[in-house]
Amino acid sequence: MKNIIVLLFCALLVCCKKEVKTEPIAATPVETKDEVNEVITETKVEETIDQTNMLGYYVGLFIAEDYGDIYEKKGSFSNKINIAIDRVTQDSLYGHSVVAGNSRPFKGIFNSESLHAKVSEPGDDKYDGVFEFTILPEDKKLTGVWIANNTNLAVPRRKYELNKKAYKYDTTLNLSPEYDFNIPLSNTQFGESLELESVDPEKISKLNASAQQLTNQDVENLNKGELEIIRNMIYARHGYSFKNRKMRYFFDSEIDWYVPISTDIRSKLTATEKKNIDLIKRYEEHAERYYDYFGR
Repeated sequence: MKNIIVLLFCALLVCCKKEVKTEPIAATPVETKDEVNEVITETKVEETIDQTNMLGYYVGLFIAEDYGDIYEKKGSFSNKINIAIDRVTQDSLYGHSVVAGNSRPFKGIFNSESLHAKVSEPGDDKYDGVFEFTILPEDKKLTGVWIANNTNLAVPRRKYELNKKAYKYDTTLNLSPEYDFNIPLSNTQFGESLELESVDPEKISKLNASAQQLTNQDVENLNKGELEIIRNMIYARHGYSFKNRKMRYFFDSEIDWYVPISTDIRSKLTATEKKNIDLIKRYEEHAERYYDYFGR
């Protein structure tokens, strides 16, 4: 009897094992090394462009190409401009311009193969427009045109060929003692010129209002023109972009080391410079003012 029960139990076990079905385990897909590298490369395309030789300041003359009513509207034939390239991607470019006492941001499309950009200023200023230029990294140059949004401006179109230039605040920068102040500051091809008052360059070259504390004795025998140049040298060393037309013409065309980078340098002035500005202004009290507002 026991043998019969054992045989029945074994038969039952065999039947159960036959009914159990095992599901095949799906194989986990494995990416090959080449496939992984391909994915990584695709996500980093935006960062592969070499910006280092393109970013920076490009400085030179912003020259009238379409004169419009430049003479009648008293527009400037040329002003020194700084086109600053701040960021570049595979298809976009961001930066800002500084010229004639005005600083404007711009952004737009960029061709990473031809290094050609077409960028627009915001459009909320009557002097805004569109820059089209090509960057030449090997030559450290930038060349192109600017077209005004407002075609009624004195100069609706300008051209430029700019050199890449670094800026560094340097208290030793000053006027050369050999400078000839007898030459009028001519800015246009239409006869406009601004006369600087009789100035002795040797006097100015001996006084540096950024590097030394001036005294009453230093400035009391200087004329208005000499005082004006010494004071504005402070601003020029800090890269101030002048609205004052006379000072703009002077620094734009006559001072090689001058790089306009800002329209407000008050926070950059040193304690010595602030004291000297106050001193000089007291002696300039009756100096004529030549301020005019930004006009491209």
